[in-house]
Amino acid sequence: MNWIDTPESSTIARFRYEASTLTVEFKSGSTYEYFDVPESVFEQMKSASSKGQFLAQNIKGAYRYARV
Repeated sequence: MNWIDTPESSTIARFRYEASTLTVEFKSGSTYEYFDVPESVFEQMKSASSKGQFLAQNIKGAYRYARV
């Protein structure tokens, strides 16, 4: 899947979703993969007005992750 750029976000540069893995690249330069994320959660993130806030409230702490 292609990257989704988020120029309006103060923390997230871009993100993508493939095979139940959400990959998030932060403006700080770090990249994280969140595993076993349902596609419905990805769709909600795409439509969220604040991608960073959605990530903090719905993904961080709820799914396994790794820095890449």
